[in-house]
Amino acid sequence: MNEFTKIVLNTDPLERKGRLFIYGIEERVSASLDFVKTQYRNYPDLERAINYVEYLHSETIKADIDSLYKLGYYPATETEMELDYAVKHALIGSYKAAFSDLRRALELSIVFVYLSSEQVERRKALDWITSRGNTPSFSKALGKLITEGRFQDIDRVCNWKSNLQDLYWELSDFNHNKGQLKGYRELNNTSFLVAGTSTPSIKYETLELFCDLYIQVVSEIVAIQALYNPIILVGLPVDEKFGLNGPVSGYLNVEQVKLVNALIPQKYRDYFESLVENDKEIQSIVEYFASLPDLTDDDLKKQAKEQREFLEQLKKKGGTINGNIAPNPVCTGRG
Repeated sequence: MNEFTKIVLNTDPLERKGRLFIYGIEERVSASLDFVKTQYRNYPDLERAINYVEYLHSETIKADIDSLYKLGYYPATETEMELDYAVKHALIGSYKAAFSDLRRALELSIVFVYLSSEQVERRKALDWITSRGNTPSFSKALGKLITEGRFQDIDRVCNWKSNLQDLYWELSDFNHNKGQLKGYRELNNTSFLVAGTSTPSIKYETLELFCDLYIQVVSEIVAIQALYNPIILVGLPVDEKFGLNGPVSGYLNVEQVKLVNALIPQKYRDYFESLVENDKEIQSIVEYFASLPDLTDDDLKKQAKEQREFLEQLKKKGGTINGNIAPNPVCTGRG
């Protein structure tokens, strides 16, 4: 009797569901990875999108006191977790969950920008972040955003609201079970059910669709972040001006900006190129950085020494500074 037969015949319903779900999970992940890396036609775009989420998304959040006091980094890190789990679920064949993760990531990106805007009182944003207030609907938040500023401009020029709604509704079709083509049987090509549970399976056509939608969602999120904080479209001499003591987030260097601009959807490219040339917020920040002196070698050596001393003190204190839990040097200011 093989392992599969033992699970089917010798376990109770609850255990059977769990055991069958992880049965062959490593093989499923390996097969999914092989398909995506060797056969998926848009793998370079997918890799760029994943790298953005992995390394840059939180860096695009404004780190000024007012912005962080309202919502902090929670919306950014939660969006990253949704996108992280989307990939994980897709690789093991949990496609419905993967599409739901994508939908929530897109929704959360819009809700974050709306709640951080001047349209929303700080109390309302704080009620939401502390789970006392309800989450604004995607359509309501989007409708409010396009009434002013850059969001109004891009909607007039590029039909931005309609583009986002179309993508959101496409993802919602999986949540709302829009017919059998959006259900488990078709998405996973499920053919075997036993005692109320199914055997795990992957389907390359669905995995390919997920990859396409992941790229679209991340690209739209990049555009949302660029509208909210347009300076991320311009590479700044952050290292030259600040060294190891640079801003927690909000500003990107030249190499980082290349990735951001590569992910801006083609349909918005002309708009954002014009924005870089004419936006007063961008011009003001660029001028500010240009006015700062470059750090000298002595400045950099002093910063390095101070950082070493800080880490040594942290180690001696067992992870605390002056009796308080010290921040993670890698994730300072995030949470």
